[in-house]
Parts: sequence; C-alpha cells; structure tokens
Amino acid sequence: MVNKRLPVRYKNQSLRIMLCVIAAVLVAMFGTGARYLDTFSKSPFLIKLLAAFLIACFFIEFVHQVTIQLDKSFDWKEKPLRRATLQFVLGVILPGVIDLLFLSIYQWYGNIQSVTEEKSSLGSFPIVALPIFLFNIYYLFHYQILRNQEVKQTKKTSNQNLLVQQGTKFIPIPVQDIRYIYHQDRVNYLISKDNARFILNETLEELELKLPSHDFFRINRKMIIHYQSCQHFRSNGHGKLLLNLNPSFEEEVTVSQNRSSQFKEWIKQ
Repeated sequence: MVNKRLPVRYKNQSLRIMLCVIAAVLVAMFGTGARYLDTFSKSPFLIKLLAAFLIACFFIEFVHQVTIQLDKSFDWKEKPLRRATLQFVLGVILPGVIDLLFLSIYQWYGNIQSVTEEKSSLGSFPIVALPIFLFNIYYLFHYQILRNQEVKQTKKTSNQNLLVQQGTKFIPIPVQDIRYIYHQDRVNYLISKDNARFILNETLEELELKLPSHDFFRINRKMIIHYQSCQHFRSNGHGKLLLNLNPSFEEEVTVSQNRSSQFKEWIKQ
C-alpha cells in the first residue's frame, strides 16, 4: 500500500462562526446611512443582518468544503500547480461570481444602492472577491502549519516504542513494527509484523491516544489496526466492513457501522 498523506483536519469551526458574524455586521451596515447605535434599533437592520449572516455562512462553508475535497485528491505538496489552479477557480472565482450575484440581489432588496448610482457590478467584483481570496490564503497557511505539526509528530512517534510483556520479560517494540492490537479474555495483545504475539498492560483507550492516528485506527471496541495490516476489505451488507488482515487473525474482523465511513477515508493514505 502506498503511504500517502491523509487530508488535514481543520478544527476551525469557532473561527468560521466568528467570521460569519463579523461579515454579517459589516455587510448589513454598509450604506444604511444611519449611525452605528441607531441601526441596531431598527427592525429592517435585523432582517438585513440575518440575511447577511446566512449568505456569509454559505460562502465561508463553501470555501471550507472546497478546500477539504481538494485536500483529498490534490495535496498542495504533491500536486502544487494543479491544486493552486483548482483552488483559485473553485475557491475564489466561483464563490466570487455567486457572491456578486447575491450581493446584487441583496442591494436591490435592501435598497442599499440608490437608483441614481450607476455603479457597475463588474467593478464591485474585486471588493467581493477579496475576502474570499483572503480566506483561501488563510487555508493555505493553516495547511502548512498542520502539515509541519504532522511531520514533527511523525518524527516523534517513528522512534517510539511500546513496552510489551512476554512471560517474565518486558520488551520494547517499535511502533512501526506493530500490525494490530486486540482485546481478548480481558487481556490486550499486540501482533507484530513478524506475527509474534505479546501482552500489553495499557488499555485500548490509552493506546488509541498514544499511537499516531495517521497510522493506526480503532476499527471497533476490541481492535486497533495499523494501515499496513489491511490487505483488503468488503461490505457485509449491514453497514459494517469485513477486513482481511496480514498477519491473519483467527476470527472475523469487522469495522463497526459507525466507524466505517471514517475508516474508508483513513485507509486511502
């Protein structure tokens, strides 16, 4: 299996909500002709504020989803030119054009722009596209930061060992030599790439936190696997996935229904 990068995870929901609120206030107040405090006491402003908030949420989430989907197939480091082109077209031009259309409808409905103003919508495009462009730039820098953190974490865990037990001996096993860990008869076992079995003293919950998430996945309550242990998998028709592991496991190995979609994304690496 080729070791590809997993898509980065942008945990920025709070930031996106805050940006929606800021953008909504700025757009709703633009061209109202009222003083700052007075605008909040007028009901038309509240309607404009709600409309602007929904529009801002749509476009911020649009760029967010475009970025996530492109991360899956066109990683910045692996396909920089193609990714830059697609990010600009789908993440800047397309939402900019749609946003310009929404803004025209919004200005017409809210009577923001006077009838005597002959302002071209095309001339407003740079103003409309600038915040969207800056939001895309934010994702580019955020991506670089998360990838650098991932590299540091990989280097940190590549030399990490788990302490296992074999009889009365305690043996350090390199993390990269682990193929899967499972719970059976109140004992946790580790299977190495050489198909050797060892006893672990940590719980699966503790191990799940300790092991690097880009290499290991907890497929159900009783097993954590390394991605190199999965030879192939198939659906069993009930929302679960049946795995074929190497080294082989004596029982049927399944990915639980609530983890199957996450597993499919994880195993694409």
